Amino acid sequence: MKNDLRNKIRRAYESGTPELGDRILSACKDESQVVAPSPDAVASHAKIRRRFLYERIAAVVCCVILFAAGLTIGKSFTTSVPVAGAETFVYLDVNPSLELTLDENNVVLSCTATNDDAETVLNGMNLKGVELKTAINAVVGSMYVNGYLSRDDNSMLISIDTKDSDNTNGYLRYITGQINDVFANSGMKCAIIAQGVDADDELIRRAREQGISVGKMHLLDKIVDSMESLDESDISGLAGMSISDLNLIYCAKPGADGSDELISGSVKVDVTESQAITAVLKKIGRSEDDVEEHRVFILPSKRLESKAVYAVTLKFYNDKNVYKYEVDCRTGEVSAAPANMPPAKNPPDVGSQTGGELPDAGALPKN
Repeated sequence: MKNDLRNKIRRAYESGTPELGDRILSACKDESQVVAPSPDAVASHAKIRRRFLYERIAAVVCCVILFAAGLTIGKSFTTSVPVAGAETFVYLDVNPSLELTLDENNVVLSCTATNDDAETVLNGMNLKGVELKTAINAVVGSMYVNGYLSRDDNSMLISIDTKDSDNTNGYLRYITGQINDVFANSGMKCAIIAQGVDADDELIRRAREQGISVGKMHLLDKIVDSMESLDESDISGLAGMSISDLNLIYCAKPGADGSDELISGSVKVDVTESQAITAVLKKIGRSEDDVEEHRVFILPSKRLESKAVYAVTLKFYNDKNVYKYEVDCRTGEVSAAPANMPPAKNPPDVGSQTGGELPDAGALPKN
């Protein structure tokens, strides 16, 4: 029965990238070659070993089946791949960052890993000469198998730089659809920011200076431009943030640009907005009944940490001060929000404050 399953998986790879398929199948074979327990072994110990072995084999086989499905999908996806009139660059960022260069027929000319994690994803794969669909499915499948994509960490950034700009939106829709189709049968949906990029020498230089992809550099510029509280000095901190946290921050701004941008799916958040407010009130020993007004935004941490936080601002009844806090979107940890201002009298245990109305400049995204 195991041999029948392997044969079915192998046939699914025949039109894809056999190098990676053989590597994963080989790993699956290695998992099955475990010496059976001795008849003299304790029965309970043997049962535990067998269950552990079956679980490992099942996990590997599930990954292979998902990956194989990704390599053979496409019949149900009605949008056809655009045909550009010149070279096209596709940047894929999760934590692994890769760059695909396509010719005018959407065949891969080169695939470059721009960080160490991307080297892991590409290990054993030769994508030169394959079609775009196969390359996308192979890369995304490998990201999943290697643990870079999961239900808990499902964010991706797709960036397209094509000289034939009329085809930008077509590429964004096509690649987003291909990625979602890879996981269609698993019930997983990626949170994707897909954007058009017009990479000039200056953008490429700045990306290399920060050690990130051109696509991620372009996204950081858009984040800085969209929020009054950020400027060029924040780029280095943003560059160290995960795509998942950048996705949270960017999607909290009003609307997408539309013309060269496509946002789909949602990032899994461990702490909700209401839970963030509750965490602050618990930390300072106040209740919801004490709150006259509040505002919450998702912003980069102002504590020089590369992560997304809820920026929580509270105003209490019979108190002229405004109190500001940061709440970690992942852990719910409450911290004082840094502020270049003297503290008010009798502040809460943590937090910073200033008199007057609730501030919006520096917190609200630009219109």
